[in-house]
Amino acid sequence: MSENTPIPIKVVATTGGFRTFVAFLAAMFIFVLVFLIGIVAGISVLAAVNEDDGIVQVTTTQEGSTSTIAVLDISGIIDGSNATYAREAVKEVLNNKNIRAVVLRVDSPGGGVTASDEIWHYLQSIKEAKIPIIASYGGVAASGGYYISCNADHIIAQETTITGSIGVIANIMTFQDLLAKIGVNPVTLIAKDSPEKSVANDVYRNWTVKDKQKVRGILDAMYTVFFSRVKEGRGHVITDAKTLENVANGSAYTANQALKNGLIDGIGYLDDAVDIAVEKAGLANEEPTVLHLSRKSPTFGGLFGAQSSAISASDLRSTLQEFSMPKLMYLYNQ
Repeated sequence: MSENTPIPIKVVATTGGFRTFVAFLAAMFIFVLVFLIGIVAGISVLAAVNEDDGIVQVTTTQEGSTSTIAVLDISGIIDGSNATYAREAVKEVLNNKNIRAVVLRVDSPGGGVTASDEIWHYLQSIKEAKIPIIASYGGVAASGGYYISCNADHIIAQETTITGSIGVIANIMTFQDLLAKIGVNPVTLIAKDSPEKSVANDVYRNWTVKDKQKVRGILDAMYTVFFSRVKEGRGHVITDAKTLENVANGSAYTANQALKNGLIDGIGYLDDAVDIAVEKAGLANEEPTVLHLSRKSPTFGGLFGAQSSAISASDLRSTLQEFSMPKLMYLYNQ
């Protein structure tokens, strides 16, 4: 064989190697797919169960006699969803004939005017049923957080609690200067027989004194409601009307300040509030059961079921219209 003669090379195929690797990857893919399907199915079942059971979670924190103390938790910003939860929680309390007293555990800076008033209203049903309510404050129970609880039979706060802030606030944004910078000149038309329609109702222009006065009148009316709630709940402690007006001037207070000015009855923790509830219910000679009512946390079903869509002109218009109505808040701005 000469030096220039090519040397033949034989390629032998085997069943191992690359084919085995591909089969392994396919098996792993199927395993992962089945695993993920199982997770999604499990989360969907949990979401369905959560919906069926409602939004109130009831847990037993202390086993005892049939006589029961309920700890009803209200936490976070007070909005429509929190009001709905409070309504359902109050139903749970009233349907349980063993509940002898309620500890209202509040940890909230407040929130919407209407939502706060609705929760106050629902809690009145407990008082009308002759069930004592003991309010227990966490880190903050201010503005709407105080509103919903000021009519409790006894109020205690932790030493680090911020409370009070009795007042109403509204934030309004106008867009005239912004729109002018991008070359937009909005035109708002109103019917000739409703000339006041645009007063405090048009965010496409800078507001005048008249606009602000209109909103301030509404705020004053909402404050009157707030003040009447506080007077009803704390008038037996703060008996002088002028003193109550000075206390209810929008100031936020520490627990010690609130105790001195009559907004609360004592300083203590949740356990202390439960002990007071036991005493108020006449259960000092027995060990009652303690139930904790709280708002259920959202499940993860929405992570897989959520659908995204482009923002339409209608969505944008609706969002801008949301800004055109001042949001009246019983809210402590931290």
